[in-house]
Amino acid sequence: MKILLTYTLVGRGGDAIQVQALADGFRQLGHEVCLLGPHRLQPYEFFGRGGRLRSWLRDFPWWAKDLFEIGLNFLSLRQAQRYLRREKVDLIFHRAGIYDFVGSRLAARAPLVVHLDAPHPLERAFRGEGHYKRLHQRVMRELGGQARFIVTVSAAAKQYYTQLGMPAEKVLIVPNGISQALLQRGREQAKERSPFAGGPPWRVGFVGSLSRWHRVDLLLEALHLLNSEPGARFQLITVGYGEEYAKLRSQAKQLGLESQVKWLGPLPHSQAFEQIAQFDIAVLPHTLTTGSPLKLFEYAAWARPIVAPDLPNLRDLFSAEEMCYIPPEMPQELARAILSLCRNPEAACRMGERAQARVQGYSWEQILSKLLEDLSAAL
Repeated sequence: MKILLTYTLVGRGGDAIQVQALADGFRQLGHEVCLLGPHRLQPYEFFGRGGRLRSWLRDFPWWAKDLFEIGLNFLSLRQAQRYLRREKVDLIFHRAGIYDFVGSRLAARAPLVVHLDAPHPLERAFRGEGHYKRLHQRVMRELGGQARFIVTVSAAAKQYYTQLGMPAEKVLIVPNGISQALLQRGREQAKERSPFAGGPPWRVGFVGSLSRWHRVDLLLEALHLLNSEPGARFQLITVGYGEEYAKLRSQAKQLGLESQVKWLGPLPHSQAFEQIAQFDIAVLPHTLTTGSPLKLFEYAAWARPIVAPDLPNLRDLFSAEEMCYIPPEMPQELARAILSLCRNPEAACRMGERAQARVQGYSWEQILSKLLEDLSAAL
């Protein structure tokens, strides 16, 4: 099958990794994929020319950034139309944005599958930013009318999009995943790098963007609380970068944690994945209630015991036997969970092994194969 995979505005973290993983997953299944968008995918690229441009745009008011994003839609549409005048495709798979009209304009060329991640307006609420509500609603309804399927990552995200007017029968819940290659690498190497094998200091880790909804500040507060435990020795490893970086560094200094926190910064995806092997415990301090965090699948691939907020969208992915769930936004509970896992390393390792077994069913190849089967049946 020949697939045109298009996107508009994609971030530098999980968004870019997700789109690239979708393209690679289709290719692993034997399909020919053309990946088109208004800019090159640059996961965790913060300091190059493109990174500086994005950081500069971040300081603009939301309405100015949104006008820029609408302009990127026109650019993306133009690129796709030029390609489709030269080539015939069997499927258009479009990763849509908040004001996306690209997919609905391309739907007459081939069957259209629209991928919608966690709703953008909910991300913006964490930053106190608004959006053009009526325009967002209008383009979502148009996409829903033109697409054969709308793919989104959680039940809460589906509810959001159907409330905007998308046909519920077209909306499929398809969580994020991890490639078979990374699954195999984690499974093989985790046997040689098991958690708690190195002894204290115990290494607690986080991989991902340092965005407001990930609340790494809670993890720093938990580490500060752990220091009051008799004989406690902990080290925090963070891999990533984002809007909260300077604020978090300042917080660590104020809490007297400078010597206990390693800030590795943004790394290429393969290197970031390898860093998880250093962790005794992997933590997701907080997340959006509508998402499907890529980092959970990567933590699980390494069989790390995971601490995460008790949210319905995460419970849909992993059970309480596979992950240590805690009440959201409570650093005391986060510290207590980390300490409990360190005091019971055998039970913690078994939890990580159960998560590793579960994540074998979340490979991109399996997810996309099932999606194409459903599309074939519908056609």
